[in-house]
Amino acid sequence: MMKLDSPQILPESELTECFELPDEDEYTACLFDGVDMPYEKLRSREFRGCIFRKCTLTDADLTRAGFVDVLFDHCDLSRATFDAAVCQRARFDTCRLSGADMVRCMLRSTAFEACRADYINLNEAKLEHVRFSGCAMPEAALEGVTLKAAEFSDCDLSRATLHRTNMKGIDMTTCTLDGLLVNLPDLRGMIVTPLQAAELAKLLGLVVK
Repeated sequence: MMKLDSPQILPESELTECFELPDEDEYTACLFDGVDMPYEKLRSREFRGCIFRKCTLTDADLTRAGFVDVLFDHCDLSRATFDAAVCQRARFDTCRLSGADMVRCMLRSTAFEACRADYINLNEAKLEHVRFSGCAMPEAALEGVTLKAAEFSDCDLSRATLHRTNMKGIDMTTCTLDGLLVNLPDLRGMIVTPLQAAELAKLLGLVVK
């Protein structure tokens, strides 16, 4: 498993507990525990050394927001907009990201662990040292994604779209790849099992006996 830099967060006893988001541009060393913030407008806000635990941020607008050393723990981020947001040393642990829009995001040293991310949109995102582990990502959009030291482990990518995404050297042997929508040149160098290779061969119109 790829080693990532963990979020650098103070002990919880030293964090400032917040029950709402004050109108500030930057939040440092804050603990948001069980806070409901659906439809919150948080464009271009900066979060550093923060924990979001069991928070609801459905349909929140996080366009161009910055998350450095941030943990999202069991949060609902369904349909949240992270357009052009930046995550560095961030972790999404058992979060719901159904329909989340992360187009053009910059993700560095970021982990997604056991997340529900069906229909997540990562088009044109840049992923550098990013791990997806045990994530359900059926029908994910991964068009034009730049992958540098990215890892997918035990993920369901059924019917995902991978157009214009170079998969060379990406190990997908533990993932479900049924019904992928891909440009065949993008698959060159992707690491798969013999069974997966037989399924992907159908994209070429081959009949494997």
